[in-house]
Amino acid sequence: MNHLYASLNMVEIKSNVFIHQGQHFDVDKGYQGDICNIGFIIGNKSIAVIDTGGSLKVGSELLKEIRKRSSLPISHVINTHVHLDHIYGNAVFKSEQSEFVGHKNLAKAMLIRKAFYERLNLELLKVPFKDSVQVPPSIEINEGEILKIDLGDRLLSIEAYPEAHTDSDVTVFDEKTKTLWTGDLLFVERAPVIDGNIHGFIEVVKNLSHRSLDLAVPGHGTPPEDHQKAFKKMQHYLVSLRDAIRQAIDDGIDLDEATQTLLKDQANEWELFNIQNPRNINRVYPSMEWE
Repeated sequence: MNHLYASLNMVEIKSNVFIHQGQHFDVDKGYQGDICNIGFIIGNKSIAVIDTGGSLKVGSELLKEIRKRSSLPISHVINTHVHLDHIYGNAVFKSEQSEFVGHKNLAKAMLIRKAFYERLNLELLKVPFKDSVQVPPSIEINEGEILKIDLGDRLLSIEAYPEAHTDSDVTVFDEKTKTLWTGDLLFVERAPVIDGNIHGFIEVVKNLSHRSLDLAVPGHGTPPEDHQKAFKKMQHYLVSLRDAIRQAIDDGIDLDEATQTLLKDQANEWELFNIQNPRNINRVYPSMEWE
């Protein structure tokens, strides 16, 4: 089913915590603006949205689903990072007078990618430039800081991280249900994406694996029954990739050969692996050559 033209499938994973799970498509093939997990949390006084999808259509469907469940004001829209599948529904919520929350690096990251994302949206979604509207954060969180938001007997803690998956990652922790929205600091089922710093990514995932949680909501994939196991699988991939690239550089294996050979033994462990793993190598290898 193409979610752009049908209601989003919302699941209540904890009391008044709703998630729509995006499909496992690659951006270059089958992309329809609906590939990441998005959702919302309802408090006694207001609602917070966590990521808005990859287009105005997805954002509009998300707003419809919220209004099926509550007429409370949508006080905050939180973007977990800059990637286009997470941010292009934002503009729908401007009419709600919401505050937009993100990492202190998010606005700059949006601008850097703006022209590229507009071309992708036109090519893949047939969205004209004028409708590829970016809404940067009105509330910024500095790296290492935690912002507290009270939705009414519902306290959220939003934490900003050093460069990891991207340079604009935040997580959202619902203290009432001990549910952590990880953004793309956790991938389940589909291969992880590295668009930041692999060393920082490893460290953040390692730390998150020790958090006391009842549930983790990944940026992509099904919320796992065992979040520690899911984080450790992520950590294993990232550490394996870092070590394999380091060894390839020491052995004089060039980038082209590395993209074709490294970590092939993990291909059956992740969806879209044969597409994403070479991209990750292309991202990480050049930065590690100078270490």
